[in-house]
Amino acid sequence: MTVASLFDAKEYKIPNQLIILGYLAGIFVNLQQYGMMGIAYFILKAVWPYICLSMLYLFGKQIGSGDIKLFSVVATIIGAKSTVDVMVASVMIAAIAVVAVSIYEGHLMKRNLHYSYYITAAFFFLQVQSIR
Repeated sequence: MTVASLFDAKEYKIPNQLIILGYLAGIFVNLQQYGMMGIAYFILKAVWPYICLSMLYLFGKQIGSGDIKLFSVVATIIGAKSTVDVMVASVMIAAIAVVAVSIYEGHLMKRNLHYSYYITAAFFFLQVQSIR
C-alpha cells in the first residue's frame, strides 16, 4: 500500500507489477483460509470493486483506474466488509484534507488528489483500530 502511494505521488500512476504482487498475496491469503475454494473467493473479491467503482471512473474520472485496482487488491486480502470500511474512511479522510488545504490556502479550487494516500491512510487507521 505504501509503495503504491509513493509511486502514485511520483508518477501519478500505480504500476501493474505492484498490483500483481498484491493479487498474489490475495491468492495466498484466500488459499490459506479456504483451501482450493479460495480461488473462487479471490476472484469474487477482486471483481466487485471494479463493478462498484467503474461508473466513477467512466463518468467523469472521479477516481483513477489505479485506485480501483488498489481497492481490488485490498478486497482480496481483507475481504468485502473491511474494504467497504476502507472506502468510506478514505473518502472521509480525503474530504477532511481538502477542507484543511482549502482553509489554509484561503480558497477552494479543483485539484488532482493522490487518492491512494487516503486509501492507504484509511487502511492503516482501520487496521490499528481493529487491534485495540
